[in-house]
Amino acid sequence: MPQPIDRGQSLEQLDGKRWPDPPEDSTPMVRNVYELRRRPVGTLEPHELARLIGQDVGLPWLLPLAVEILWDTAPKQVAGGWYDDDLLYAVVTRRPEVWEEVPDAARKLKETVMTLVDLSRYVKQEVDDFLSSLPEGI
Repeated sequence: MPQPIDRGQSLEQLDGKRWPDPPEDSTPMVRNVYELRRRPVGTLEPHELARLIGQDVGLPWLLPLAVEILWDTAPKQVAGGWYDDDLLYAVVTRRPEVWEEVPDAARKLKETVMTLVDLSRYVKQEVDDFLSSLPEGI
């Protein structure tokens, strides 16, 4: 994505598509995704980013934001602090083709995950799969 992301805009504003209200019989998760699309992306918490990314919603805008959070928190994890496995899992489990659209975020994520230690074996496997699936040159 060549332009910086306007964190004051919602996904609806960024992608120019307004979703209708969710159907009456929607699950709480579906209703939550619809609501999160209407909030400014700069106000989304890591767990909310993980939810949207896990549903493949707003990836061109949210992946770079999520990678930035993961990058910023990686030194604390390496030093023995807590790391947000939910956000990491959501990000590294996206389809390989997605990363071709945001190569800078892919490179930064690759650098980030190379520094992480003591990941759960499940997340570690997903990280390894992510690394092996990256397109050439990233």
